[in-house]
Amino acid sequence: MWYARPQLFFRCTVCPTGSLQRQSQHKELALVFFSTFEPISLTPNALMQRNGVPMFYDTASSSNLPSLYIFSAKNVLGRVPLLPCFVDGNSTPTLPHRFGDRQGAVADSRTGAGNGSRLYELNTWMWRYGRGQRRRVTVAEAELQRKAHVTNARKRAAATLKHSREERGADHYTSRSQEASEESGSD
Repeated sequence: MWYARPQLFFRCTVCPTGSLQRQSQHKELALVFFSTFEPISLTPNALMQRNGVPMFYDTASSSNLPSLYIFSAKNVLGRVPLLPCFVDGNSTPTLPHRFGDRQGAVADSRTGAGNGSRLYELNTWMWRYGRGQRRRVTVAEAELQRKAHVTNARKRAAATLKHSREERGADHYTSRSQEASEESGSD
């Protein structure tokens, strides 16, 4: 399996050699033009890597001439949660200068330059347990529904309190609040 960043989704029509005039033999293809993320091992003893979180570098940021590929768009599985990786206290998510060029990745030209290969970690937890489906309602609609639910819950609570007061009588609640204030005053 490859981890990749799509640069362009497009369609093209192909036909067998010598069949330019026969439209029935033409075939339309959905393709994707992409750059890859390649695995890199910089800190194998770090907590994340010891627990199986893979680290990648972006090949498009690795050299003056990045490797780009074209592939069938049908084979794209979906989004992958990659997080920028700040290694060794680096202020940018790039390969730090002190590591030097490794495994095809390019290091920062000097400490803190931020011009090396961009580093990422795969958020395996989010990939396994994150939202696997589209939202059925927008965030704004969900917030309105939550507010309506809270308002209704408060109305029900007020009605319950009113009903309880009517059943027990107002004196019950007044005497309870007086007992509580007397106890707190005696402490």
